Amino acid sequence: MKKKLSIKNLILNLIIALLFAYAVGPFLELPALPVAGAIVVVSSVSSYFFGDIFKDSVLFALQTEIWVPDIKENPVPDHSFVNASTDMSEYVENNKIHLAEAGIEPAVYEDYFSGNENELPVADIQDIPSEVVLKTYSTEQTRHRDLQELELQYNKRQSVINRHRTSLAKNLGKRASFEWTPSADGSGNKLMILGAGDSLIDAIIDMELFYAQNDKTDNLNICLSPEHMAQIRKEDKDLYKQIKAEKGLKLYGFNIYSYSQNPLFDSTNAKKPYGSAMVAGDKRCSFTWATDEVFRCFGDVQMYATLKDAGLQADILSFAQRALVGKIRANSPKYLGAII
Repeated sequence: MKKKLSIKNLILNLIIALLFAYAVGPFLELPALPVAGAIVVVSSVSSYFFGDIFKDSVLFALQTEIWVPDIKENPVPDHSFVNASTDMSEYVENNKIHLAEAGIEPAVYEDYFSGNENELPVADIQDIPSEVVLKTYSTEQTRHRDLQELELQYNKRQSVINRHRTSLAKNLGKRASFEWTPSADGSGNKLMILGAGDSLIDAIIDMELFYAQNDKTDNLNICLSPEHMAQIRKEDKDLYKQIKAEKGLKLYGFNIYSYSQNPLFDSTNAKKPYGSAMVAGDKRCSFTWATDEVFRCFGDVQMYATLKDAGLQADILSFAQRALVGKIRANSPKYLGAII
């Protein structure tokens, strides 16, 4: 299509350029008319030859400004078990986080100096530093057609954003459940294996005992698998109804969550690798954790867009979220539990 210069725009540009030239002319010690003429020429040439590029750049900037905050505003739903962790996003710098795992605790002596003039023993309690780079989670590309949006009875843009955000949140949920589930019993963690006819409620009570014996009684959480939720219903219908009806109800000291993608254990009770498919003999666990022993953090969000694609007549969008879920004691995690 042949380009045309708008006389109206030229006159408007000239007026604005003259006003600007007369305002700054005295400071620059330059004559106003030549300055105004130069501004108009540069503006017109740029608009004529590069107007489409500038237009697309501005459009992309506006699109990004509109879409990205909706992804960043609430990376995971308020009801998600992922929120039952320590939010360390404020410590993220350049999509890296510096963790410091606490060293040993110093011993305590009673009346040490009673009949003793020796100095107190010195314990090395140096923290263990660890720098971790946030992972990048990328969504598949989706199409967004502006022309069709006017015909719809709902906000298509918000619908597209919600699908990307939901997909990112589900991905983080699966990774958090895997990270916060222990692989073996011992070393400050608890793995409980139910036999045929064993009570799940009794196992949860025993899990509470495990935490109490380790002086962990606050901010405890349990994420039940659908199979274990069904087992509670069979064992105690009234308790099941309470769990479903009362928001914020605690189950033997645990805040209650439920998730369908908890980690799998095979027939030998070994934890299967992340992303494994369920086969005959596998069991989906329920897991427990303490809020102050695990973390979540979020970094940058980027939108990648191919705007006004000619072949598809649509905007092609994908998002990248920098995030990380993990255990604060990365080298020797503690106070994690699983019921199989």
